[in-house]
Amino acid sequence: MNRGLYISATSLATNQKRLDVLANNLANVNTTGYKKDLSLMETFPEKLLSRINDTNPRVRITGPNEIEYEQDGEVYRARTQNGYFVVRTPYGEDSYVKEIQFIIDDEGYLRTYYIDDQGEYKTDYENYITDGAGNPLQGAGDMEALLEGIVYYPPSHVIGTMSAGVKFKKVFTDYSPGELMETGGTFDLALVGEGFFKIQGEDGYTYYTRDGSFVVNEEGYLTTLGGEMVLGTGGPITIDGEEVEIDGNGIVRVDGNIVGNIDIVDIENKEFLRKIGDNRYRMALDENGEEIPAEEIPFEGRLLQGFLEGSNVNAIDEMVEMITLLREFEAGQRAIRAQDEMLEKSSNEIGRV
Repeated sequence: MNRGLYISATSLATNQKRLDVLANNLANVNTTGYKKDLSLMETFPEKLLSRINDTNPRVRITGPNEIEYEQDGEVYRARTQNGYFVVRTPYGEDSYVKEIQFIIDDEGYLRTYYIDDQGEYKTDYENYITDGAGNPLQGAGDMEALLEGIVYYPPSHVIGTMSAGVKFKKVFTDYSPGELMETGGTFDLALVGEGFFKIQGEDGYTYYTRDGSFVVNEEGYLTTLGGEMVLGTGGPITIDGEEVEIDGNGIVRVDGNIVGNIDIVDIENKEFLRKIGDNRYRMALDENGEEIPAEEIPFEGRLLQGFLEGSNVNAIDEMVEMITLLREFEAGQRAIRAQDEMLEKSSNEIGRV
């Protein structure tokens, strides 16, 4: 397939998914406690490009090699002029690159990273730096010498690398706070600071939410609008009385008597939270299909009674980005059309000559 057509097609497919994310954000601009989604893209792995009809000898690794190396805190950077570093994706694909930037994860592996909304380095679903033969590399000590020894030198018929375009990597959530709205409702609660209410679904699972639009059901339990139980530190909370006061720590008093304490927690590994609809979050599943444990830590903010947290979606910013994406989409369409016309000419006109 024509390489230009393929790259343009991957751009269209990626931008379509980005538009879907933006459309979902705009649809929830007035949803209580909604946190907007952001799109993350990446290039396809860089593949080696070799001459046609040349031999393909065994992969060989030689070294050491002189590299440009630097360390800035937890971050390591290296660049090579001759040869390549080999980076492996979580899906087992190798990418050959001249420059790498990585940190050492909790298990000692050298991995690419991203920075979360807390400014912390995260490596989930990120790529591994390998030893050149496809094995994920672990290391410590003299990092420069280690990197010099893993530079991969391709066979002589390899003339460079080629990228096949871009792809949509994942959606991640921006947990920045939304605007507080005063409602005066007794059971309207808003969290100031990072944290989540814990609720229990009809299926028995524990979910998390920032939506504090609560009510009291017919049985006297504090629930969400969808009927899920709002959990206290000792279980569901029962409201039976006239005067209800909920203080900044989540302690619930009915007619002056303490009846419960709303269970509010922050989650250290928020990168594994997944939206499941109705403003609820649940921890993701690992490769074995088991739920990743939530690293719950104490809530350090405060709770406000009579307030709700609005969505953190800025409609104007989302519309501007949507217009930009639409223009990029149109440019991709024009590129495909131009290449298609060139292919038509080459097959119908040049062929006759």
